[in-house]
Amino acid sequence: MNIRTNINKIMFSIIIGIILSGTITPTNATTMCVTDDNNFIILDPNIEGTNNSRNEVMKTWTTTFSYGTVSGIATCNNTMGTTNTAYPQYNFDDNHASITGRYCWCKMTSPVRSAWVYISEDSLESECTSNCANRCGYRLNHQTNIRTSMFNSAGM
Repeated sequence: MNIRTNINKIMFSIIIGIILSGTITPTNATTMCVTDDNNFIILDPNIEGTNNSRNEVMKTWTTTFSYGTVSGIATCNNTMGTTNTAYPQYNFDDNHASITGRYCWCKMTSPVRSAWVYISEDSLESECTSNCANRCGYRLNHQTNIRTSMFNSAGM
C-alpha cells in the first residue's frame, strides 16, 4: 500500500470524524466510525439490528445491522454488574467459553473490541451457559442501551 493511499484513508477518517462530531443523536448516544485498512463501519446505537445469531458451544454471537456486522463473545461467571453497563476494568477473555457462573457478560470483538458489558443473572448456571451468547446477540440487536454501552466502550 503506498503512502498516498494511507494519507487518503487518514484524511477520509478525519473528515468522517468531523462530520460525526457535529451530529447530535436523539438519545445523546455516540455514533462511532471504526476503520481498518480496507473499510469503515459507523457504529450507531440508535439503529436497531436486522438479524442476530449465536453459537452457544463456542460462546460467540453475531448481530447484523444495515451498516455492517458486529460480532463478539459471551461468558458466564460469578462476577455481577449493573445491567447494560460496560466494565473496562474486567478481562474475561481467557475464560469467555466458561460454563461456570450465573452472570452473563458480552464483548464485541469485531469490527473493534469493546469492554465487557454485563447483561443479566440466571437462577441456574446451566441456564446462563445455554442462553448467554443468544442474549448478547439478541439484546444488541434490539436494545439501544446495550448498543450504547458496547459501542461507547469500543477500543477498550
